[in-house]
Amino acid sequence: MFLFNRKYYLKKIHKVIHKPDPKNGDRFLLNLELGLDNTNQSFRLSEHVYQKKGNDTLCLPEGINWNNNATVYFILPVKEQGNWVHHFINQLTDASLLTGDTNFHVIVADFESKDIDMNKAFNTSLLSSRHTIVTLTGKFYKTLALNKAVEQVPNAHDIVFLFDLHIDVPADIMDHVRMVSSSCMCSSWQIKSGTDNSSSV
Repeated sequence: MFLFNRKYYLKKIHKVIHKPDPKNGDRFLLNLELGLDNTNQSFRLSEHVYQKKGNDTLCLPEGINWNNNATVYFILPVKEQGNWVHHFINQLTDASLLTGDTNFHVIVADFESKDIDMNKAFNTSLLSSRHTIVTLTGKFYKTLALNKAVEQVPNAHDIVFLFDLHIDVPADIMDHVRMVSSSCMCSSWQIKSGTDNSSSV
């Protein structure tokens, strides 16, 4: 059993990812919600734990150090996708309010979209100081958008996350990105649905 300080109790299991290792044991990625006794407070705990083969005890594995406060930079290449941008803003805002996680920044690489006022869309209490808009011209190229957006990331230890607008934003997205990037100084990866086309008219 995984034991916490007695003042805390397990309130909800949000996600458990099991990574079996038949030779040495099993690794788990835990995303839990803890309650504090005699209060209405709750806290999110995201952590890697390891269970050695033949042992019921869970421990923290060596060599996996992750920064649960690392800034996640969402990279959004955009051209005429105003409705999807609004959808992303709404869901990212909901995720941040639910988890209390504000260690993120959105970088929009916009190819002169006419169906949205980017500055107005991101001028919210949460996002006004957590976004950068990079204006690009000409044909849409995702590779160009990514390169120009990454130039805006000030710290090589932060996490670069190329995001596909056509999917939903899970509530635990920031912690999930940090956890899977835990062994990297800077990680660039992509969640997407469908085939990636590097350019379009």
